[in-house]
Amino acid sequence: MSPSHIIQLNNDIVAQIKDIVGPKHVITDGDALENYTHDETPGYSAIPALVVKPASTAEVSAVMKLAHDHATPITPRGGGTSLSAGAVPVRGGIVLSLERMNRVKDIDQANLMAVVEPGVVNGELDKALAQVGLFFPPDPVSLDSCTIGGNIAENAGGPRAMKYGVTKNYVTGLEIVLCDGTIMRLGGKLLKNVTGYDLIDLIVGSEGTLAVVTEATIRVLSRPREIIDLLVPLDSVDQASLFAQSVIADGHLPAVIEFMEGEVVRTVGDYLKRQAPFSDANAHLIVELDGNDRNQLRIEYDRIGEMALRAGARDVVVGKSAADREKIWEIRRKIGEALKSQAAIIAREDLVVPRNRIPELIRSLQTCARNYKTTLFAFGHLGDGNIHADIGIRGRHEQRERPADAWVMLVRREMYRITVDLGGTITAEHGVGLSKVDFITLALDKTAIDKMKQIKKIFDPANLLNPGKIFP
Repeated sequence: MSPSHIIQLNNDIVAQIKDIVGPKHVITDGDALENYTHDETPGYSAIPALVVKPASTAEVSAVMKLAHDHATPITPRGGGTSLSAGAVPVRGGIVLSLERMNRVKDIDQANLMAVVEPGVVNGELDKALAQVGLFFPPDPVSLDSCTIGGNIAENAGGPRAMKYGVTKNYVTGLEIVLCDGTIMRLGGKLLKNVTGYDLIDLIVGSEGTLAVVTEATIRVLSRPREIIDLLVPLDSVDQASLFAQSVIADGHLPAVIEFMEGEVVRTVGDYLKRQAPFSDANAHLIVELDGNDRNQLRIEYDRIGEMALRAGARDVVVGKSAADREKIWEIRRKIGEALKSQAAIIAREDLVVPRNRIPELIRSLQTCARNYKTTLFAFGHLGDGNIHADIGIRGRHEQRERPADAWVMLVRREMYRITVDLGGTITAEHGVGLSKVDFITLALDKTAIDKMKQIKKIFDPANLLNPGKIFP
């Protein structure tokens, strides 16, 4: 982006924003701005003119009206955990951080609903719901830092998506602010609603390009009383895939079938400075079962364990207590930290294909990585076909290449081509954001893209709301 496209603000606009939210909730200092120049996507950053932290829908509305009147771009921001550069303020202007709007406003046990502000951290919501025996199923791995607003913007999923679905399956009402400051309410504590077009599902997953969410009504569920985790190490990805398919075909519906390729497990072991369990196995699965009947779960995990051994599993490790389950999940939870420490990561992709095509996907991606003298680190949600494919250079901890560098773009384009050729698409839950803008035409035809652009223009005719995202 050339400097002429970066939007700065004059002193009068800054003063008006300070009047709206209070001076201490506006950041203009260069050092303090740095945290808001990037998210968790390697290599993407841009400096905004200022960061504003509203505390209410009225303040959001006033800031957005002011920005609209002065043709100033606004980049909404939640927890800054995006992996598609969705929170990078590529046009400068204003970063609208919703971190102060972090209240759980209502937990309605009678209707199994909760009303929350967008800055509520997913993990904090989980703690609040747990006190009354409820839970919100979408569980991104970044749940201790990601926010509900970000979950809604990206239609986040997580390991439990196989059984419980993704964010859009739980949002029943929204309060949103449009680009000109208009406040709109959609839906409510309703399980059914076909009154007109479904604007809620349009906003969910729109990556902050259509409106800013200031309140969400979400469906919650009774918390399972029993959870059991199984660690299943196998010799190959093919074995792992066939085993997962057989579990589903046998009538089981685990909450989770999580996958880690052997290279990832060994890399985490190196990071932890100890050998990971079954580190020579090339495919590790975590199968999580939940429910309320302990005896029924025991019958189920015995059956699945037998199927695993017949499929070639080295062993089946059963975790019943919270401590044993945490040991099983430790390697999976440490992947992000380990890869940052042990390799220079040049691409972090979340690809999705039909479940039975995962072995082909991983083999082809491994070949692609080798051709470019890099390493594939593959892990993710085998139960729903969503594989996180990180590409990096082991043993180099410095990030020297940027994702926009020419050879990195070639690697990424080849990864996407492989995925699309297998009947998949280029993002399952991270979104297009800024990082995949140049590749969206691989996954969508011109007609689909044109229709989406028309929707964007209806909501945001001046292209002020999270500009530069999704579309070339």
